[in-house]
Amino acid sequence: MNDHNNFYSGKKVLITGGLGFIGLNVSQRLLELGAIVTVLDNFMPTDVSKPLAEVLGHIKVAIADIRDEEKVERVVRDQEVIFNLAGKSGAADSNKTPLNDLDVNCRGHLTVLEACRAFNPGVTIVFPSSRLVYGKPLYLPVDEKHPLAPESIYAAHKLAVENYHLIYDKLHGLKATVLRISNPYGPFQAGEGRAYGIANSFIQAAVSGRSITLFGDGSQRRDYLYIDDLVIALLRAASVPESRGRIYNIGDGQGTSLLELAEMAVAAAGQGSIVHVPWPNEYMAIETGDYLSDISLARHDLGWAPRAEIHEGIKRTVVSYQ
Repeated sequence: MNDHNNFYSGKKVLITGGLGFIGLNVSQRLLELGAIVTVLDNFMPTDVSKPLAEVLGHIKVAIADIRDEEKVERVVRDQEVIFNLAGKSGAADSNKTPLNDLDVNCRGHLTVLEACRAFNPGVTIVFPSSRLVYGKPLYLPVDEKHPLAPESIYAAHKLAVENYHLIYDKLHGLKATVLRISNPYGPFQAGEGRAYGIANSFIQAAVSGRSITLFGDGSQRRDYLYIDDLVIALLRAASVPESRGRIYNIGDGQGTSLLELAEMAVAAAGQGSIVHVPWPNEYMAIETGDYLSDISLARHDLGWAPRAEIHEGIKRTVVSYQ
């Protein structure tokens, strides 16, 4: 796997939203590969864990909002690669605060892209979108040609921002790649108490001996992606020239039901329990049913495929939380 390993040595890399769950894992790997890492984030975690402290000792941190034009311009200027991970997450939340979601997730990303256009038009930029842009799948597995039908404001904005990146690639020469990601999980949660994603929230509940709440029977299947596999996909996307101006599904291509996921978390933690409750309306409204990624395009262009098996990934995550 020397392709991206050598690529990052001595490279200047910016990670927006770099103190979040995905950003910290990317930072850690980039430091191992010899990159010069800057992160832009709108707040510093309050409870700094030991692995976080180690990473913070070796990166430049700019505390700023992605909507702050002046600070964004300053920080993008001399970067060679940008992982554009910043933004608000949460599909159900976005439907309650659509204008705020628009401002952060759309205007924020246009601010980053405009700064690149003006001060660093040759930069390579990778944007993590979401499988939610597809809405309810019409067929499985879902490939990149599947119709797009977002069912939440969050997903609609993700789709808009995918297009912003591809438009700037076409019109202004930025080298942009979009990844449509399915449910990442794994160690290195950012400091705040809220778990990133459903798998991590199940694992956190089990590790602390709490009950995991499942809506309905928990039979709907999803792709879950171990964070190390996602980090490799992100690093490949920026280092492989074939990926320019393209969109890739990044998932495990396997499919695991929510009930199985909860059972694995409880088994790995040796505690916790599972409680079934009726579907809340706001979640039922955006529930997409079963989802499975077709990852053959990423396999072909990026030479990427997930390596962590879900039982193994959950065990590793449980150990990291304990």
